[in-house]
Amino acid sequence: MIPLQGILFDFDGTLADTMEGHYLAWRAALGEHGVPLEPSQYYPLEGMGQAQVAERLLRHRTEVDRQALIEKKKRHFVANHETKFYPGVEPLILALRQRKVPIGIVTAGPLDQLRGSVEARFLDQFDVLITGDRLRIGKPDPEPYLLGAKELHLRPSECLAIENAPLGVESAKCAGLYCIALCSTVPASELSAADEVLPRFADLDRARAMQGLLGLPASSTS
Repeated sequence: MIPLQGILFDFDGTLADTMEGHYLAWRAALGEHGVPLEPSQYYPLEGMGQAQVAERLLRHRTEVDRQALIEKKKRHFVANHETKFYPGVEPLILALRQRKVPIGIVTAGPLDQLRGSVEARFLDQFDVLITGDRLRIGKPDPEPYLLGAKELHLRPSECLAIENAPLGVESAKCAGLYCIALCSTVPASELSAADEVLPRFADLDRARAMQGLLGLPASSTS
């Protein structure tokens, strides 16, 4: 394996515990149009761009303006959700910055939603932010991770992707990245396409692919 030089993190469900907040925001926006939403309808769409999610959830409801629905969802999410990072996230990001490891975020959410719900002091630690409004297709297409690697000035094979959803894993692997999947929102059985699968973010420092990036001896891997 080519030595890894940089890391691209998914955001929702990977760095931060946000998926319930997104579900509730979609449910509220759809509820204004009399469209019900169950968790089983929404969670499998994790990683898709908001336009694709809106299209899936509305199905044949052609009278509902898709873009207006997305804006309602974003406003509800930003107004009602308090972003909480998973244990270990902030110390790891700080350690990577101290080692000058190039890092980025690759998320399906739009930039205004990300900046409206996450403090600038956290986001400013990342070298690149690849958000859904910059993409033509989005996950599971390789486009998001190819763009992320390009903006880190690295080859895809030099980048590590950290994901938590099957569509994100597919995107990263199709782009040629080494991928670690975290079981924060789905079981390991749904993440088998990843190179490594770990229970939670706090376990990342023991992953094989992280050893060189963190300056840890290979023997420390359990």
